[in-house]
Amino acid sequence: MQLTLEKLKQSGALDELRFINRGIEKESLRIESSGKLSNRPHPASLGSALTNPYITTDFSEALLELITPTFNDAQSCLDFLSDLHTFVYNNIEDEILWPCSMPCPIDNQEDIPIGNYGTSNSGMIKTIYRRGLSKRYGSMMQTIAGIHYNFSFSDKFFNILVSLEKEKNEKELKNEVYLHVARNFKRYGWLYFFLYGASPAVCDSFVEKTEYGLDNLPGGGLYKPNATSLRMGDLGYISKAQDELNISYNNLDEYCLDLGNALTTPYKKYQEIGEFEDNERVQLNSSIIQIENEYYSTIRPKRVCPSGKKPIEVLRAEGINYLELRCVDLDPFCPIGIRREQIDFMDTLLIYCLLKESPPIEDDEAEIIKINHENIINNGRDIDQNIILNGKKGTAVNFAEEILLDLKKLSLVAGEAVFENGKNNWLEAINLQIKKLENVEESLSGKVLNDLIHNNKSFKEFGLELANLHSQNFKRENGYGNVLFENATKESLVKQEIIESEESPDFETFLKEYFNQTT
Repeated sequence: MQLTLEKLKQSGALDELRFINRGIEKESLRIESSGKLSNRPHPASLGSALTNPYITTDFSEALLELITPTFNDAQSCLDFLSDLHTFVYNNIEDEILWPCSMPCPIDNQEDIPIGNYGTSNSGMIKTIYRRGLSKRYGSMMQTIAGIHYNFSFSDKFFNILVSLEKEKNEKELKNEVYLHVARNFKRYGWLYFFLYGASPAVCDSFVEKTEYGLDNLPGGGLYKPNATSLRMGDLGYISKAQDELNISYNNLDEYCLDLGNALTTPYKKYQEIGEFEDNERVQLNSSIIQIENEYYSTIRPKRVCPSGKKPIEVLRAEGINYLELRCVDLDPFCPIGIRREQIDFMDTLLIYCLLKESPPIEDDEAEIIKINHENIINNGRDIDQNIILNGKKGTAVNFAEEILLDLKKLSLVAGEAVFENGKNNWLEAINLQIKKLENVEESLSGKVLNDLIHNNKSFKEFGLELANLHSQNFKRENGYGNVLFENATKESLVKQEIIESEESPDFETFLKEYFNQTT
């Protein structure tokens, strides 16, 4: 189905865009006041990382992950995230949160504590998965932080589309629409890196300078002069094994088949690591990816998955119900890591992706998309940087201008239906991006480097200064306690105790049964 603004307007589907569902998962490293990575366990005052629905950990005990519920109002989502930060800051004693996507100085990989989720089988699978990540990629890579932005249209939106496309049921239509959007986001996602990438620099401790052609920051640290989001490139979530993958987004069957193959195909290097070390399991398996979450991509089709179920099997059986954007760097200048204008821009860009034609991505185009991403990630603020879009070669700046003007037209029409208070947030967000084209140093990565270079700061000084500033922002409300978070904390600790006390098969039996699931 090819949708247009006019078709959405006539059918009433345009009005449903005011009910877009959004959720945010935001990662941040806990650090000491000195700027050193925390070596303390996940605080009991934040509950169980296994069972707390709002506060957990990612790879490391020190890598907090804050999770909002789903909201159809963008500001409510951000307000919840802000409240979560206030609760966290007042429950981590004298620690603070590192504000950047690229990590704080870390002397040794051994200083990075791997997440511990307890003794239950569901907890052990999470812990061992992270041991596997450490063995495969090194722990340093896994301390990179970011934001996952979860996006979905309302049920009524799809009900209207079903009435327009009577040959497809709702499940089929959702799969088609979300993959349509995802393919186009792969095509146009470079624009997001260009405007909102915020990781052009790293600590000296993170990587060898010579390996990636980095320059020295005057105050200390490394950078690429025109980089936007090193986090999303070779310095970040890199996997040579996954480089060989070409997971199809052309339809759900192909996506599940390709992902399933990655889950079951052994990889020589991982076979050499072995699944056990000194009789202790160190990875879940030796496949290209251990579980679905190990697949790194800018955007992934997802479905809420019950505990203990294999996500790919649930996705195959029940279909897609949201998209997960994984390309969002932390905004180091923002106390919660993401601003309202970013959400408004992402929403508009995703609707643009819905309305643009989205043919299947074949191998040749997949390679072009990859090269475009690499060029923008490493050199995006060079105004002469070329990319290839829709078969045409041109500068990223010129293509960005064309797309932003289209986004402006879209936001003018859609905004009338979505925003009833007279303030068109989408239009305001797009206008802000257009201004960045007049001076690319006004992009987020440009602002980061400007602060680092012109103020002669090291990357550590830059991050620590902002971390302390954000901490003061949230700790002004001393003694703040949110009943929702306090109750969730207490309940999560009880839930973990119950799970660990329940009789269950030994872990190897559990793991075999888990991987043998089929729909």
